[in-house]
Amino acid sequence: MTVLTLHDVATGTHPIGIECDHCVRRVVVTAAALKAVAGDRRTLEQAGVVCGKCGSRAFSVTRFLSAASVRSFVRNH
Repeated sequence: MTVLTLHDVATGTHPIGIECDHCVRRVVVTAAALKAVAGDRRTLEQAGVVCGKCGSRAFSVTRFLSAASVRSFVRNH
């Protein structure tokens, strides 16, 4: 599994999906919401991303390749 950095999120064309491993909450997050900028090589964990519902730091990340995959991620929860 490839670990995404804030640089990857900032330079991507679509938002990312985050699913909490503890409470299974799913969210779609934009680069702006994460304050991701090109050149920032910190991982999401290093940047302090936590679940907004339970506070867990354990999560899975989905990198979307199309707008349809974003809709599918949200719909299939």
